[in-house]
Amino acid sequence: MLNAVKPIQRKYDYCGACTFYLGAVITTLLCQALAGVVSAALVGKYPDISNNGDFNTAFMIFVQAANLAFIALFSKLNGYKFDCAFVKSDRGAKSLPFAVVVPVLAAGLLLVGMYLPTVWFGYFTRYALHVPPDFGQLRLTTPSSIAMVVIASVFLAPLCEETIYRGVLFCGLKKERKTLNAVLLSALAFMLMHMSPVQVVFQFAIGVTSAFIMHKSKRLLPSVILHATANALALVMELTPLSGMLANCMAWLTNNVAAALFITIGLAAACGGALFVLIKYGFDIADLFARNKRDNKPAQASAATAENGDGGADDGEAGDERDDMSAPDRMRDQISAAARKKDGTFRFWTGIVICTLLLLINLAVTVL
Repeated sequence: MLNAVKPIQRKYDYCGACTFYLGAVITTLLCQALAGVVSAALVGKYPDISNNGDFNTAFMIFVQAANLAFIALFSKLNGYKFDCAFVKSDRGAKSLPFAVVVPVLAAGLLLVGMYLPTVWFGYFTRYALHVPPDFGQLRLTTPSSIAMVVIASVFLAPLCEETIYRGVLFCGLKKERKTLNAVLLSALAFMLMHMSPVQVVFQFAIGVTSAFIMHKSKRLLPSVILHATANALALVMELTPLSGMLANCMAWLTNNVAAALFITIGLAAACGGALFVLIKYGFDIADLFARNKRDNKPAQASAATAENGDGGADDGEAGDERDDMSAPDRMRDQISAAARKKDGTFRFWTGIVICTLLLLINLAVTVL
């Protein structure tokens, strides 16, 4: 039995990625329903259970554990494998320092550039939509709650969410849509998944930046590092005296509207431009170093060329097989591909609609 045939695995296509995304949304909904049932059962003994920091942070860990289980089970049961590398890109560039330094710098630029727009949007939700100022904030008053929020937001959430929204969904969307559309749609799905009306600006910005990094680096690790660094910096801003300094700065800006507008636009534009240049050219430099390193190994290059030549022959054989297909077979394949694309699109927008409705429900419940 040692030579048992392994099950055939296929990479996530467009339909498979959209189905995976819808499954992730359903998993999140089930976790929230379970949390609601548990909090309702405990509210008699713990009246403030919904605002308890330990309960909420433990629930965050539970959700990410459920996401990990879903990722593994869905891929195994459906015979899928990821269409992206984690550390080494498909272009052969390892460049681990670049895979760490670029996303860390990008996270810093992202927080600096998007801090003021995020705060102004928070003011809008507070005064125009009457969302409470403490909506969505966790009460991190105990060491255990702080430890659990670090585990959930810095370690588990970046790994799970980047796998779902960049490693699978973004890569799947790229197979049927232009890259820019895939970036924006995956960022939209990521933003709505959080179902928080006060976080939409920053979550969308993280989604766009992570997808851009995934596209340029051709691997998942940098986007995970970006997400983890951004969450870690946000926690530092919230849990240290830096939060008081920022509050004082915002008090000054609210009393100086002209300066606030100039500073907000200037910071966002400067950081956005620097972020674009960093991501666009940072990984290109890494690939250049990798290519130069490969050029210095002629033996390995020759072996790789021979191997690629064999692959080309296989592609030619596959092309001959396609040419040998009859017209009805080709038409049947085209109809099947079109049907799968339609199914994938329906499942993707079903997930978007579900998350949008829940976000609006959360907003309505909070306001009313």
